[in-house]
Amino acid sequence: MSRRLSRRIPSSSRRIPSSSRGTNSPRTAARRAATLAASIALLGGGSVGLSTPVVAAPAAAPSSVVLAGTFDTELGCSADWQPDCAQAKMTLQADGRWKASLNLPAGSYTYKAAVDGSWTENYGSGGVPGGADISLTVPSGGEQVGFVYDPDTHVVTDNSAMPVVTAAGDYQSGLGCAANWSATCTTTTMTDPDGTGVYTYTTTAIPAGDWNTKVTLGRSWDTNYGAAGAAGGANIPFTVPADGARTTFSFNSATHLMTVVSNQGATAPLNTLGALYTSAATTFRIWSPDSSNVSVTVGGASHSMTATTLSGYTNVYQAVVPGDLKDQPYQFSVGGVAVPDPYAQMVKPGTTQGVVVDTAAVTPSSGGWGSRPALVNREDAVVYELSAHDFTVDPSSGVDAAKRGKFLGLVQTGTTYDGVQTGIDHLKQLGVTAVQLMPSFDFGSTVPNWGYDPVNYNTPEEQYSQFTAPEDRIREYKDMVDQFHRNGIRVIMDVVYNHTYTKSVFGGITGKYYTGTDLSGTGNSIDDGNPMVSQMIQDSLEHWVRDYDVDGFRFDLAGVHYYKDAYNWANYLETTYPDRDLMFYGEPWNGGAGDPNEAQKVRYGTLPALAPVHFGAFNGVYRDAIRGGTNDNVMGFMGGSGNPSAIAFGMTGSPTDADSTATLSDLWTPAFADRPDQTMNYVSIHDNLNLYDKITYSGATGGATGTAGRIDRLAVGTVLTSQGVPVIAEGDEFLRSKVVNGDYDTAKNSYNAPDSVNAIHWGDKITNASVFTYYRDAIALRKATAALRLTTWSAIHDQLTTQVDGATVIARISSDPGAPTTPDTIVVANPTTTAYAATLPSGTWTKVLNSSGATSATDTSCDPQSVTVFTRT
Repeated sequence: MSRRLSRRIPSSSRRIPSSSRGTNSPRTAARRAATLAASIALLGGGSVGLSTPVVAAPAAAPSSVVLAGTFDTELGCSADWQPDCAQAKMTLQADGRWKASLNLPAGSYTYKAAVDGSWTENYGSGGVPGGADISLTVPSGGEQVGFVYDPDTHVVTDNSAMPVVTAAGDYQSGLGCAANWSATCTTTTMTDPDGTGVYTYTTTAIPAGDWNTKVTLGRSWDTNYGAAGAAGGANIPFTVPADGARTTFSFNSATHLMTVVSNQGATAPLNTLGALYTSAATTFRIWSPDSSNVSVTVGGASHSMTATTLSGYTNVYQAVVPGDLKDQPYQFSVGGVAVPDPYAQMVKPGTTQGVVVDTAAVTPSSGGWGSRPALVNREDAVVYELSAHDFTVDPSSGVDAAKRGKFLGLVQTGTTYDGVQTGIDHLKQLGVTAVQLMPSFDFGSTVPNWGYDPVNYNTPEEQYSQFTAPEDRIREYKDMVDQFHRNGIRVIMDVVYNHTYTKSVFGGITGKYYTGTDLSGTGNSIDDGNPMVSQMIQDSLEHWVRDYDVDGFRFDLAGVHYYKDAYNWANYLETTYPDRDLMFYGEPWNGGAGDPNEAQKVRYGTLPALAPVHFGAFNGVYRDAIRGGTNDNVMGFMGGSGNPSAIAFGMTGSPTDADSTATLSDLWTPAFADRPDQTMNYVSIHDNLNLYDKITYSGATGGATGTAGRIDRLAVGTVLTSQGVPVIAEGDEFLRSKVVNGDYDTAKNSYNAPDSVNAIHWGDKITNASVFTYYRDAIALRKATAALRLTTWSAIHDQLTTQVDGATVIARISSDPGAPTTPDTIVVANPTTTAYAATLPSGTWTKVLNSSGATSATDTSCDPQSVTVFTRT
């Protein structure tokens, strides 16, 4: 949220969810009961204790799925319609779906999905049990057909209806094709085995150089698409930077957009508006819907700009200025008023002038990008929020003086304080997989300040830089990202597209950048309902992905944005950069204002519609259930009060009642996640009282080894053993406090507090070593335990049950979809001050986590005020 606001969910988020969603199955009813109980507690009602499981046992998942049909003998089966043929078996994927890719000759076929090797259970067209045969036609020459079976809907789909997709271009003869620009060469056939509608082809055989491509359908030039997805459009240019570079072609069958990514460099044009540099000339472009009096001044001369037509954009003015203008400042003017370039890739600090640069051409100091850390599923992520300034500015960080509070200070290795690791080495020791970097693009305030007041969305903040030369500042940021990657850590940017520093940032260009209602609480909220503003945000996001290699975005006050825009941004980037596994999530609320377009904005109730693009939200309901209010002195579950049923539901990943991507009528429902990766679970973030200060403000004492320390470990242990994606705030792992001389008021909203308040003091890691050990061990356990990282609604529904016993919550989880009712992991969250005796299923079990951290024991006792984890051995 912004620098002036207290970050709390609006009170409307505490409403009881609608009971009209989903079916009235025992499981749905039980979950609804838990959700209702949680909501009553949040509304101030009494606790509802349940002593029986709140989730019923699921039906068994299939052990096999076979594509039985008239093509079986073509695959080598002994007969057609063979429900147990090994050659026609599908493979269970991590996302819970079954998939197969079969090479079929030309012809017309019919088939069904046969379950468990017989016709006892089978599904036909539309997922109907015993339904009509599904028809499939393979064109002349045959093709590889991708099949997908969804065990929830029982629908099986194939991609045969789509004509053969070919990446044709002037490079094909070098790949073994008979000729260039061949629509019939099978070598460059693009496939969609996942059934997503996005077809891809990847090769490392295209030599370094500049090339061109288009996509053809049906092995013919009768239907082809070029630049901007236009039918019969212009060639799509791309560059392969070096021999052996991995080049991926992607075609979106819905939008007809064809993109090429080669070693992380995207197809031209790299920037659509702003200053587009070449050594021969720079093209300047700006959106000006209200005035035709537009000019740019560069190199001491003013150049009038004229209207130009640009696909996907309106009211764009352009001037092409010859000569090599690299590093030259430039100034846009609209209606005689000097205005900034919203697309500026570099700026002259303290002015509205941009600087002509070629960001894409600047390489990291290492000479090239290191490998991006793998992320198989987004649920595998453990996110750590930090400020570039606060994390290393204190001398105790051990970082070189010139790098303290700077981008490169974050990635300096070998730093210590009194024998303990600090900085990036500390993050590696802790085990987090990603850093969530608080605002790092150009902002208007002076540090110390968290920077939630943006001025230039595409420029690294100069106060976090050691350098003044444009290329050096660009390279510095790239070096930071590159070194995080080389150390096994991804980088997620905290982006603030919901408002600007003041309305004067874009107001001189046009008032159409801003909403009529102040939705952000800062007086200058951005209106992405305007297509050109939405396009600007998408272009900015791509700038950071393409040119700076970042791995995702946390959207400040995402509730200001239209959910359909959020979908489009994420979908575009995931389609254009399919190898990135980008993360997208944000706050599903605005700055507290009433919004006339509420139902169209990012809210819990609209999150299901964002599930296909993996867009998630901070789970403020679960946060409050665990810790109590953000700034009050009353603790929730972690203090032994509150509503355990809300914890039981939060542990399951806050799933929707039904596996559906339809929006929900209750915009503030706690049951919002159609995928586990949509809930970002946390108990502390930069805003409001951090975790330890909340605990001590509520009266707990004793430090790391006393009651306060136990409560802290209980709270974070609950988050780290819940389904979804955990987020940890910097310093919480060693009881960071922002309270100086008893001043809790400043600690509640310390966005502009001095370093004495916000800086990380690394001596805390020594003083509170036992707490750090617990965080480290709990993170390691999460990463090693698949049951804590389920990846689909179906897996949550089928493989997890929860029970509330008094105040204690028990989760029983199976990591095996083939044995969903046989748990291999038990989590017990005990907020009481007495030990709890767990009842475990038959088998051999080991206690692997207790109140101190990692352990190995065979008893069933669960420590007071702790999370205990047992695994089957």
